[in-house]
Amino acid sequence: MKITSPPLTLLGLAAWSLSSITTAAWDTGTCPGGGSVPCIETEINGNTYHFNGTGGHADIWHGRPAAEGGGDFVFEGDASFDCTIGLNCTLAWSGEIKKCQDSNGNWRIGFQINGARMSNGALCSSFVLSNFPWYLKEPSLTPHCPFVDNCDDFIPYDATASSYTANLGRISLTAIGIGLVNEEHLHSVAFTPGLGASFDFSSNFYDCDESSDCSFEGELMIYNATSLDIQ
Repeated sequence: MKITSPPLTLLGLAAWSLSSITTAAWDTGTCPGGGSVPCIETEINGNTYHFNGTGGHADIWHGRPAAEGGGDFVFEGDASFDCTIGLNCTLAWSGEIKKCQDSNGNWRIGFQINGARMSNGALCSSFVLSNFPWYLKEPSLTPHCPFVDNCDDFIPYDATASSYTANLGRISLTAIGIGLVNEEHLHSVAFTPGLGASFDFSSNFYDCDESSDCSFEGELMIYNATSLDIQ
């Protein structure tokens, strides 16, 4: 996937991201391995950081390490949107990751999308994505709504998984002031951790009654880190 013209700079993220001002602490170095809980690891500018789920690291949203400027992780790439008209744009979204234990004591992985923006096309910049934060939710849970910051809803941790698939909501979208998507969600959004971590999706938008309308497809690769891994 080639991104021809990155729509954002790291200095401009504050204009469209709702990430908290404070940045949760990361430990320096790689994941130690051999633990009984998931370890999240990132590499930025040749430096490696991790958080291992003990103490204050559990159930806290983590953006980029403060040593690397903090803020959200940004993913961006090519996306297509189809709703009466079809558009090919560049999509960028920013977010944070955390691990937590659900009410049964099982570990889960949460993603919170704090901002998103479309650009790089004649009409793309007129599309406004809103209703943040969005959350990834385990797709087997029914009903799919609501999408909230609740550990019981997040993706079950699997030490052997090469990717994690979830639903993402609730998303709103307007174009030239016209509402096209109102608090709806995408199915089968896949997060692939590791080097060049990415989000991939190809789905209609669904409301809470599972009625569908517009469609959205995208491949977004991490933009402001070398890797984001779940071990």
